[in-house]
Amino acid sequence: MEVRRIGWPCVLLFGLTGCASVDLSAGFPDVSAAVAERSGTTIVWNRGTELDKEAEEKLRTLRQKKLTADDGVQIAMLNNRDLQAIYTELGVAQADLVQAGLFRNPILDAAVQFPLSGIRPDIQLSVVMGFLDVFYVPLRKRVAAAQFEGAKLRVTGAVLDFAVQVRTTFYEYQANEQLLELRRSIVQALMASLDVSRRLHQAGNITDLDLARDRALVESSKLALRSAESAARQSREHLNSLMGAWGNETEWEIDGRLPGIPEDSVPGSGIEQTALTRSIDLSNARQRIIVAGQQLGYDRATALIPSMDFGAGAEREPVEGWRVGPVLSVPIPLFDQGQGRVGRAVAELWRAQQEYYALAVRVRAAARALQERMRGAQDRALYYRDILLPLRERIVNEAQLQYNAMQIGVFQLLREREQQIEAGVAYVEALREYWVARADLEQISSGRLPISNGFRAGGMGPKAKMKEGRNGE
Repeated sequence: MEVRRIGWPCVLLFGLTGCASVDLSAGFPDVSAAVAERSGTTIVWNRGTELDKEAEEKLRTLRQKKLTADDGVQIAMLNNRDLQAIYTELGVAQADLVQAGLFRNPILDAAVQFPLSGIRPDIQLSVVMGFLDVFYVPLRKRVAAAQFEGAKLRVTGAVLDFAVQVRTTFYEYQANEQLLELRRSIVQALMASLDVSRRLHQAGNITDLDLARDRALVESSKLALRSAESAARQSREHLNSLMGAWGNETEWEIDGRLPGIPEDSVPGSGIEQTALTRSIDLSNARQRIIVAGQQLGYDRATALIPSMDFGAGAEREPVEGWRVGPVLSVPIPLFDQGQGRVGRAVAELWRAQQEYYALAVRVRAAARALQERMRGAQDRALYYRDILLPLRERIVNEAQLQYNAMQIGVFQLLREREQQIEAGVAYVEALREYWVARADLEQISSGRLPISNGFRAGGMGPKAKMKEGRNGE
């Protein structure tokens, strides 16, 4: 009868805590909403639902047309497997939160002693469980809840970083295709010049040195063309990797030219305040302060008595029968009084606070620097577009008129044409710098420090960014 009375509290506690389950997708709706609001793209956690089928249909629709930068980002968001793996960080944090809310399992001790006299054996039973868990579980849950919020911020930041990485790679590939087209034009122009040189050399009108110089220019231009072809193919494969494309999925097409400079290209004043207000990095740093504070509170509360086990014990004596009584197990804080744990928690809190203030300064500086970088790239691109390219076109037209009037030779005409194409190459490179700078500025406006320019260290893949987020900025 006494044993049954001891077991009823254990059954009741199991009924209260044993039914807890882990929802691995908890927190993903918050991340999805944050990403959609900040970047305008949709993310899907592929788990075999009807929503996944809709995502597959959207992917097929996007691949059937010429891709824009936004299309490339959306495909990568829906199809990249590394990004799918990142979402499991939410499930891990949710599992930790559920685990923090569970009581420790009761411990059953049993012993049987056989007397040498031959009478019945002595049986000892005891069941104990953590008594202080009733008070410590809420503290542990607050720490785990703060860590779960931090996990959501880290995942959101990793997704936004990945989006700008895809966008930048798309611009790189687009620029490389445009540069490849220009390099082919240069080779064609120089080949035409070399054909004329050969005919003139056969007629004895130019020297061997002049012919060798023309051929050297052609061979150098072929090398530049080969480098442009390699750069275009490598950037395409990089984009394939980010979009998770393989097999027939790699047969997509894009517009081979970068878009021009829009009218409202550089934002005016307020970019610094926008970067601070929407910064996920600052929110993550603030969350680390909260986690450190909650951990400090837990460590202080459990410093002297980290655990206390209470339960019941039963012993069967050979003569007297069963005896039942309470069991209490309490550590004596004689040597370890939690000084180390509390001191570490205090240091972690202080470090989190200082990192938060340092990060705020870095966000401000990054916003100003990126705005200036974008303005500089825009000025260079507009200078090429509005001044140098029209000037080179005018020079070629004038040279064509003089050639028609037999005032200059074909070599000078072809050289002017070559220099016009080289100016076009420089314009494309300036235009690429502008769009990459614009992507970085949009990234900091959406709440993330860009990886470039040393503002934030990190790898090029979403896994590296998640590792970086867990270890701090």
